Amino acid sequence: MSNIKSTPRCGRSFSLYIGLCLSILLLSTGPALAGVAVIFPSQITVQSPRIILGDIANVASDTLEDETLANILSAIDLGESPAPGQELTLRRQQLETKLLSSGAPVNDARWQIPETLTITGGGQKTEADYIRKIIDEYLSNTEPYSSGRYEILSVRSPSPPALPNGTVSYRFAPQPSSNPTYLSGTIFFSVNGQESSRLRVTVQLELELPALVAARDLPRGHILAEEDMAESYTAFSRAKGALTLSQQAVGQTLKVSIRAGSPIHDRDLVQTAMVNKGETVTIIAQSGGLKVTALGQAKENGALGQTISVINQDSKKTISAKVIGPGQVEVVF
Repeated sequence: MSNIKSTPRCGRSFSLYIGLCLSILLLSTGPALAGVAVIFPSQITVQSPRIILGDIANVASDTLEDETLANILSAIDLGESPAPGQELTLRRQQLETKLLSSGAPVNDARWQIPETLTITGGGQKTEADYIRKIIDEYLSNTEPYSSGRYEILSVRSPSPPALPNGTVSYRFAPQPSSNPTYLSGTIFFSVNGQESSRLRVTVQLELELPALVAARDLPRGHILAEEDMAESYTAFSRAKGALTLSQQAVGQTLKVSIRAGSPIHDRDLVQTAMVNKGETVTIIAQSGGLKVTALGQAKENGALGQTISVINQDSKKTISAKVIGPGQVEVVF
């Protein structure tokens, strides 16, 4: 059985000297009571934000009468705990000084203190897979990733943080970028509603976006039909300006040849003329159940849906009419 004992040494600071003298004064007044024993390990992990004696040492009472003293000693606060995953090493003399300065009746117990005590902050580990899951969750709910197909190639970051015990929440704040195959930002972690840690991440992605592609090799000058195309996906680097629906291209003429599987872009197409300048056309005018037709002459080329100028051969007047088919126009009222 032993009390906490300290001996002042030359060269110590004045405040430490006073503390050690206080130790001698307090602990040399008589033998320790045998009812409570306090035994420290050489290393321990703590989960709470403060280092409480009862959490890092075994405080045992011999009898029911000694439980009050045991409870008082167990409640001694020795300071702030190290951050999760971090270590705090206390030498025996440091620990004795903290105990004496607590004001508790430390001289009324038996003490077994190692030369050094290493305290590690406990908490929840965040593994690399957890970080990847956070990134994947962000991608699956954010354009253009949510409408495309992506694969996470790599996630680079410092070591994931250890978090205090509690309910963890997080949010990812991306850094603006014009290249969605490269994603960087910061993950903010909170525990029980309080921000606890931040982690900077950089993500490399492979991204494909919806695109209309050639179903076979298509030559320049070809007028596109439904069977010439397929709705598919293409690499992000080739997707800019690509059409996504076959209806956007049917009936148009290719300005360039396109290989099978390659995306079809709006810049690759020119509208196919269904009416040519100087061509005789049928002019259709209808209102309700009444339909009237007449012949006319086109003054310009026109693709499907375009409005062109047409001369009515009967009245010799120039009218505006919309191309509705080969050689056919409809009066625009």
